[in-house]
Amino acid sequence: MRNALRNEHGSALILALLVLTGISLFGISLALTTITDRNIAKYDRESMEALHAAEAGIARAKRAIQDRNVTFGDDDGDGLPDFRIADSLAWGGAFEIFGESDVPSSGSAGGYSADIIQITSIGRSKGAYRSVLSEIRHDSFLKYARFVQATGVSYGCGAVLSGEVYSGGSIGLPSGCSSTEKVTFLEMVAAVNGISNLSEGIFHKGYNDSATVVDLQASVDFDMIRKKADGSCSECDCDGFGRIGIYMDDDPLGIGTNGTINLSLFDFQFEDPGSGDTVVTYNGAFVMDATTGNPLLRDDYNGIIFFEGDGFVRGTADGVAGRALTIWATDDIFIEGDIITGYTGFDPVTRLPNGTGFPVNIGLVASDYVYIGAVNRIAQIDAVLMAVNSNWRVWDTSLGAHPAAPIGNYDLDQDGIVGESPVNHDPNVGAGWDEVITAANRNDTWVLNINGPIITYNGGSAYPWNAGSVLSAASGPTRRYNYDLDVTDYPPPCFPVPLNLWVDHAWAEIYDVEN
Repeated sequence: MRNALRNEHGSALILALLVLTGISLFGISLALTTITDRNIAKYDRESMEALHAAEAGIARAKRAIQDRNVTFGDDDGDGLPDFRIADSLAWGGAFEIFGESDVPSSGSAGGYSADIIQITSIGRSKGAYRSVLSEIRHDSFLKYARFVQATGVSYGCGAVLSGEVYSGGSIGLPSGCSSTEKVTFLEMVAAVNGISNLSEGIFHKGYNDSATVVDLQASVDFDMIRKKADGSCSECDCDGFGRIGIYMDDDPLGIGTNGTINLSLFDFQFEDPGSGDTVVTYNGAFVMDATTGNPLLRDDYNGIIFFEGDGFVRGTADGVAGRALTIWATDDIFIEGDIITGYTGFDPVTRLPNGTGFPVNIGLVASDYVYIGAVNRIAQIDAVLMAVNSNWRVWDTSLGAHPAAPIGNYDLDQDGIVGESPVNHDPNVGAGWDEVITAANRNDTWVLNINGPIITYNGGSAYPWNAGSVLSAASGPTRRYNYDLDVTDYPPPCFPVPLNLWVDHAWAEIYDVEN
């Protein structure tokens, strides 16, 4: 009996020990789990802080690039301009930045002339690191229907702007417009010094009345473009195409160094029977490549025409004569007649334009003025106008300097319908011009159509198209500024970009690890 009791007591003791052991193990496991959860939570918190630090570094680099406060070097020795920034944050985090442009340094703009700058930012918070990669690219002047760097702009009742508008001064809207004549902006509007009479505007994409200053003059490098034109740079392409332009000081077109270029006389699809190559001709003669002494190959041409001093241009760029071009002048550019653009396609048998292919866009970049010369009273200019240090205007403002348009049928409102009569319903149904021009109405018909962005340092003037006598005799609008919607998709080659205006191109997190 006593032995049985001893055995029961021993079993109870063992059972108690087992229970205590289980409870202890459970307690230890719970404690370890709690500690682990706390460590995970701590790391998650630190990891998020590290990500915030990395993103703060990206924001810091973007601001420094936009303000042009970055000093480019070549720390990694790969020939591409780069920079480094490191800093700590008030709450204890820190970041290290490495940024690099995508093209070798060229011209006075250095690394800022890159199409894309890649920024890597490593953020740190205690034991956690996060790394973020961001790519930014230049925004475009071509998105603006109207860009004025130094002065304000104003619009009258009923104006409609289809592209973005930027003013380095203020934007003035009229007062007292009816509900159907408010100034309508279809894209973003930005002004450095405010927008007056805001209630008179309709802003479909919003507005910014305290915008960042965009520097036009610093964004244009004539020296770099001159080298691309004469082929004397190491990288003379435009957007990856070509290796040499047309440098007018060499008289490659046979019209003199400052002769008037007629765009209609180009042939960018001529097959040389001797070599079988597709070459560039002008007025039936080979355009010569100054670097080789041979006819200029179509695929070697980068699309630049460069004048020293004044440049002169007119004509139609369509079919075999259709190619995107940017015409530069170190002084003024004179528009000597209509500039009409079409498409690159043509009939291979007749060699006539057939409306196929890519849209053709022409850029005119003058250091000083873009002048409209002695064009007809009905005039069409399909081009981007850029006056880097001044503005656009008419060279001879006397009414007699502009001949009446030839008798015929026209499309004055650019709606694709030619010869609407007795009115073209512009700007309102039942009103507007008679598009059938006769001896009776030709003298009083003044219509200037500019189809493309206008980018200038200061104002501009369409006078005499807005002269009192012209307006009093007018049946419809005498000035029409039409933003070309395809110009950003098919830009003129090597057209300037705003060096201090960037947009996000790509963003990705590279890794998330504990040190």
